[in-house]
Amino acid sequence: MVSMRVCCLFSGGKDSAYALHKMMLSGFEVPVLLTIRSEDPDSWLFHTPGLEVADLFEEFTGIPSEVVRSPPDKDREQQVLTDALIDLKDRYDLDAICSGALLSDYQRMKFTHSAFEAGLISYTPIWRKDGWRYMHELMDHRFSYILVSYASPGFKPDDLGKEVDMNMHDRFMKNAEKWGSHPAFEGGEAETMIIGGPCFPKKLSVKGHVEEKGEYTARFIIEEARVI
Repeated sequence: MVSMRVCCLFSGGKDSAYALHKMMLSGFEVPVLLTIRSEDPDSWLFHTPGLEVADLFEEFTGIPSEVVRSPPDKDREQQVLTDALIDLKDRYDLDAICSGALLSDYQRMKFTHSAFEAGLISYTPIWRKDGWRYMHELMDHRFSYILVSYASPGFKPDDLGKEVDMNMHDRFMKNAEKWGSHPAFEGGEAETMIIGGPCFPKKLSVKGHVEEKGEYTARFIIEEARVI
């Protein structure tokens, strides 16, 4: 039986990485990753922190990767995605896309619409997954990730750029309980970047510095990155 060929919308964050993992475990063929690198740091549709390393995604994942830039224009973002999917469908003989949409109806509907326009099926394998269970599965399945930004109480500058270990994970979960926030940071509490996982042959190593923007807001600026 021929498996479906799926393009993964890959931002480098934990959600798109876990969605890719789920698709591969389910027997789908993933011949290409698509990263939209928005020039709008506050894009509603696309993950932007950490994309300084987008050119390393192919070496890191072992999957051919396409990086497409999107101008800082909210009204054009979806068309950029649609055009990219139409192009990739022909070049990679695609049947579908998958994305790491977890809680955002805005993202899911936009991704689904672009897929429809390109003649593709849209899969969202972690859609509405329980956030507590999801975060525990990330650790259980040995996904490695770092925080590249936060915008919420309960975090500190030293949390950024450092691989999240079990102690940090437990503290983040306690933060969510204390503040009533989403355990997977779906309220914008933090942004992540994957640096290793069971479906990736290599790991990412990053170095940089922290820029504090306010009492509860900071961002990790990547200065150096390599695949190891």
